Amino acid sequence: MICVLFKCFLVIKNIEYLYWCNQKNYSTTMKKSKHHGAFFGHTLHKLYRTIKTELAIITLMMYVLLMLTSCRNSEKKEKPVEQNYPQQKEEENHSPEHNEHSELMNKTREWLKQELGEKYDQPVSLGTAKQLEQGEEIFTKYCVTCHGSSGKGDGPGAVALQPKPADFTNPEHSSYYSNQGRIYLIKKGIKGTAMAAWESILSEEEIFSVYVYINSLKDSGEMMEHQGQNH
Repeated sequence: MICVLFKCFLVIKNIEYLYWCNQKNYSTTMKKSKHHGAFFGHTLHKLYRTIKTELAIITLMMYVLLMLTSCRNSEKKEKPVEQNYPQQKEEENHSPEHNEHSELMNKTREWLKQELGEKYDQPVSLGTAKQLEQGEEIFTKYCVTCHGSSGKGDGPGAVALQPKPADFTNPEHSSYYSNQGRIYLIKKGIKGTAMAAWESILSEEEIFSVYVYINSLKDSGEMMEHQGQNH
């Protein structure tokens, strides 16, 4: 930008200088020659060519300067996305809490397979509307404190818990165990966590109703994820 301003200054000075020279030459020539009209026309043509050349140089310099500025701004906007986002995801996936939680889930799944044997992979019915309603009532009474009203694991008691309560709306997390395994976890609880065994408090029917309701939360989470991808 400084170069452009300096160039403009030079153009103005050249115009002033040519004008002064023309005035001087014109006065002298008027005394010596009667053909002042031709001399004056030649001088104006010379001045026009000089101004035209200088303006073309200034235009070219400003165009190059704008192109360089635009390229630099686009590079600054793109670099944080390319560099920071993968690094952030890598840090999240390798955090100590994430590793401990993954290890606990692996051990729990292996324990479920040993406990249930072939039953681990057996299908489970979706339940009825009545069981869904009953499961919601039981969940609201006993489970909201830790798992939250929406089942995201964000209840008021979850702040002090480690590991954190399960997020039933997360399709990946909820599908990590089989359906038979999830019912068994409600009965027996999970060692090393705040998840208690409910088989001494709830009946088999009530436990299954809770499972039906929790399973519906997983379905709602999948729907929300699908809608987010579409948008």
